[in-house]
Amino acid sequence: MFWTVLLLSICFSAIVLLGTSWLGMLIGEWAFWVAGALLLSGLITVVVSAYQKLTARLDSVEKKLDRLIEQKEEE
Repeated sequence: MFWTVLLLSICFSAIVLLGTSWLGMLIGEWAFWVAGALLLSGLITVVVSAYQKLTARLDSVEKKLDRLIEQKEEE
């Protein structure tokens, strides 16, 4: 009886271990997908922010050039 219970315990623990490790790999894979999505969204945010700053700077330069051209035309 002892050996039967021991054998059943080992078999069930092996099944539980396989199930747990499979679940851990699945969670790890999901973690990679989530981390990749967060990195991608961060990269997109950085690119959009840099583009907005660049366009704002170019608009500022364009306005200054327009003012300089108007001053030259008035003189």
